[in-house]
Amino acid sequence: MEKTPCLVSIDSAFAEEGKRYEGIFEQTQDRIRVSWIQPEEEKGQGDNHFLLSYRVKEKVLNMTRKGEAETEMTFQAGEKTEGIMRTAHGDFDLSMQTYLISFFPEDEDETLEIGGSPYLVKKAVLHYDLCFPQQEPMRNEMTFKVHLRK
Repeated sequence: MEKTPCLVSIDSAFAEEGKRYEGIFEQTQDRIRVSWIQPEEEKGQGDNHFLLSYRVKEKVLNMTRKGEAETEMTFQAGEKTEGIMRTAHGDFDLSMQTYLISFFPEDEDETLEIGGSPYLVKKAVLHYDLCFPQQEPMRNEMTFKVHLRK
């Protein structure tokens, strides 16, 4: 799998919009992987390492975050799946009801200029409810943009 440097941006109800992070894009016929490092919001807590791994044939997305808090989540459209969040305050089981996964359809690729250089922008969209035990579901709609230098 060839590793291609990229920039990653995320729009979400739970993320700050407009920032781009350096990452790595990898793609084969069976799997697409995007990884990046995102600084923790509070100084002194270190960085967060993210990995999106999409199994193309199964249409299953795994998302992991390692850092101050760690999460492992699996998403499959139309399915309720399980995950875990590990924090300094303990481990929390969670579930996700996934409504939509659209992972880098070629007909939605865009071109963008960043710092005078052209980039191909590939987009992934994820709509789901995040469910913690004994709490109301939290709707989240995430858009991941991977900027590949042309």
